[in-house]
Amino acid sequence: MRFVKIISFLLIAFLLTGTSCRNKQKAKDTVRIKTTLFDKELPEIKKMINGKWELVSGKNSREVCEYENTFIEFNDDKYIWTEDGKQEPGELNWRKADTGIGYDAYLMDVFYETNPAYPLLINGDTLILQDCSQTGYKYTLIRK
Repeated sequence: MRFVKIISFLLIAFLLTGTSCRNKQKAKDTVRIKTTLFDKELPEIKKMINGKWELVSGKNSREVCEYENTFIEFNDDKYIWTEDGKQEPGELNWRKADTGIGYDAYLMDVFYETNPAYPLLINGDTLILQDCSQTGYKYTLIRK
């Protein structure tokens, strides 16, 4: 009888330890790294944003716009805008300039040539682009 209690105790302790280790591993795997981009040099920015992103939303202090089936693929100095399966390639026309809010950053023409945007930050698989228009939209993109 005592042997059964000891084995039961050891089995429960082993299962709890195994669960604890798995929970720590999950927490480690889901760590998000937040990196500002507006203060980086252009080669580093390009390296970090290259790839395919889904445009999810654009928002400012007054409104939120949600997007569906809209993707932007960055490839150094070029991009491909895909909306509902239709692709439109373009040039990013990178340049370092004033953002309009007190600092310089590398601007690009991904949304409008007259209202450039700049990569603000990456948080895990989320990219935030800030436009330089009067509306001041921040666009959220998710890496695909």
